[in-house]
Amino acid sequence: MEQIKINDRLLTAVPFVREGKRLADIGTDHAYLPIYLLSKGKIAYAIAADINKGPLDKASENVIKYGFEKQVKLVLCDGLSRVLPDEIDDIAIFGMGGELIVKIIDEAAWLKNAQKRLILQPMTHPEKLRQYLFENGYSIVGETLSLDRGKIYQTICAEYDGINRDCDNFSLIYGKHILEESGNLLEQMMIADKKKLLRKIEGKKAGNEDISYEENLLRNIEKYIER
Repeated sequence: MEQIKINDRLLTAVPFVREGKRLADIGTDHAYLPIYLLSKGKIAYAIAADINKGPLDKASENVIKYGFEKQVKLVLCDGLSRVLPDEIDDIAIFGMGGELIVKIIDEAAWLKNAQKRLILQPMTHPEKLRQYLFENGYSIVGETLSLDRGKIYQTICAEYDGINRDCDNFSLIYGKHILEESGNLLEQMMIADKKKLLRKIEGKKAGNEDISYEENLLRNIEKYIER
């Protein structure tokens, strides 16, 4: 059978998915991630969900092409609205903004269960996603970066333990695990962010706006890069 290939962005989910578990891939698009994991024998079953019919039809074609019709349930729904708690163990939500991911998690109260695992990749506002997780009893157990088509992505793995946490702004933006591991991709991301911050500071100065947040973040970035 032909083996499916997935990009580096999706590959970052693989180490966080637990062996033999059932996966819900929310915003599945073409169902690449569930098919890849099933082809590797890592998961037993998957739900591939998407809010749009077009991508779900394409997902259906791929599921049939790779022979996983009996192991993948296709669901047309908004977020987790038609996914039952006892159907899945691990939940992947990729390709959405951090605020939308927060909304999806918040609308599924049953995710506050130590047996569930969240694998998340916010396209924007990772700091808002992390803040929500920390304030709602989730522990971030792993994080990593990937580079795909010139853009750097953050992948966050979280589990519920009922403990609310505080976190500094710098770690909310870049992630404690990512900061601890360091690496070339993190440096690239910070250098790009530094350029954006300098432009933003100049713009705010011209409008006589407060720049204390930006300046503090800039100092932290510069210290980290120098270190």
